[in-house]
Amino acid sequence: MKIILKNQLEYGVPNYSNPYNYTISDFEAIIPLTKQELKNRGFKFPTDNDFADRINSIFRRVLNSKSDSKYIYVNFLNKCDRDFIYFPNNIYDYFGVFVIKNDNYITESFAIPQLIDYQKKFPDLANGENLLPKTFIYENGEEVSKYFWKDDKNLMQRRQQNIETLVNRNKYLFNDNKASLVWLKFHDEYFLEQLVKTFGYVKDQDLLKWVLDKNLIKIADEDLQEFGKILWTKTCDNNIIVHKEVFDFIAKQDKTTFKNYNLSLRVFAEDFKDDNLSFSEVAKIKALVCYYGTKMTDDNLFSYFFNVRDQKYEEEFKKNNYYNLPDFKEIYELTRKGGISLPGEIE
Repeated sequence: MKIILKNQLEYGVPNYSNPYNYTISDFEAIIPLTKQELKNRGFKFPTDNDFADRINSIFRRVLNSKSDSKYIYVNFLNKCDRDFIYFPNNIYDYFGVFVIKNDNYITESFAIPQLIDYQKKFPDLANGENLLPKTFIYENGEEVSKYFWKDDKNLMQRRQQNIETLVNRNKYLFNDNKASLVWLKFHDEYFLEQLVKTFGYVKDQDLLKWVLDKNLIKIADEDLQEFGKILWTKTCDNNIIVHKEVFDFIAKQDKTTFKNYNLSLRVFAEDFKDDNLSFSEVAKIKALVCYYGTKMTDDNLFSYFFNVRDQKYEEEFKKNNYYNLPDFKEIYELTRKGGISLPGEIE
């Protein structure tokens, strides 16, 4: 670890102008550190089977026990990209977590100074950092200033935040710790939202409600796509999944909450479009949203299907055997023949 740390200190804080190349050696240097932090904070490491089940349920990734790979990488910016990225997360270019298969936890890739007080633990390296040249020269001759770790005035706070994030993510996902979920809602919003909106994890109703409340449609064009990410997911094998669990959850809410959710659903059902999807995929999403929305309450019978009543949708639904839902055809034909716009509906 000391050699890796020396190299990281020489180049300074990772940024666009820093040429340091983070590799698996950098990542493996932090494994003992992250594992020990979890132990120190009372994390209960799950069994192999429970861990594999959770990873599959949350991230839709299968842990292959026969594989020699010790890790898998879950890319939050491109969930179908399986390439390892060892550069520390910055949200904009890199954001992901490594699944540690043999030890059963997840962690980001950190630089060593992001986790330990290296100045106290390795004073000789800290003294050496003070003597390092303040610039480096690119191959093209350009001179670029370094930003040393020692000059980060907030490094101690960032380090504590990194450790808290590591611990609370694992305690929430694998120990069902509700206090950790509360902490993450205040300090790790992006991570939590993407569990639902990128990976389609909708089994935790507490999390689902929090994400729904943050993404209700207020301005249709701006909010519609983000709200839609809660309702449906496209898997890496190009399968469209519309989450029935979301509609089941909405149906159980009190009258006022249900009204707010239902309005966003109806806006989505009417206005949804996506240039990155085929007509068949859009039709499937709209069909299932309309179907599940209609089934939430008898009052919704004519609230949804009115915008998919033309022939192209009828032919598409028929071609797909009404998505193998036994009463889809009956409900669809009823709304096509007898549906009218109700007072207050979106015109």
